[in-house]
Amino acid sequence: MDQQSNIHTELKLIAIVLPEPLFSVVREQQHYIAENWKSMHALRTPPHITIIPPLALTPVEIIKLQEMAREIASKCNPFRLSVNEYGAFKPRVIFMKPDVPPGLSYLFKNWRDALLKTIPHVLEKYPDRPYHPHITLAHRDVDRQRFDEMWKYFKNKKIEMSIEINQCCILTHSKEGWQIETTYFLNSK
Repeated sequence: MDQQSNIHTELKLIAIVLPEPLFSVVREQQHYIAENWKSMHALRTPPHITIIPPLALTPVEIIKLQEMAREIASKCNPFRLSVNEYGAFKPRVIFMKPDVPPGLSYLFKNWRDALLKTIPHVLEKYPDRPYHPHITLAHRDVDRQRFDEMWKYFKNKKIEMSIEINQCCILTHSKEGWQIETTYFLNSK
């Protein structure tokens, strides 16, 4: 048996958990989708924008991740984020589409660079691809017919919200879904 397979790992997600009032707006839309199309998987995670997708980390790597989070948060400033429309990754994902302000790009770049420098193997399953931030409303438990119905409903809808982003989080995975483990406030010394 491979020695690596004996090492205990936990799944961690690096994300911006959305502040109010956008948090509640997203959650309402996710509940609407669950009630009308029986797609409930998105409700297993707090409304968020992923910075770095799920990583399987050992206890030692988790400590490194927490150290990185404190350092990155201390050098990134809060920023405004606007959400203006809906989008889709056919055939399974419906999302709200935020703009990509420089602060969000900077936060992503800092996280990616820190991980590549400190524990690069954790990014092996995520090839270097463009960052495409989005706020998931439905995914995974969406079949083609439901996707087409949902997308018909959302594709021409508009939303206009702008919020201040002043934190990023590490979320941990459990059988109930993703839970906030730690919040790191931006530009906190």
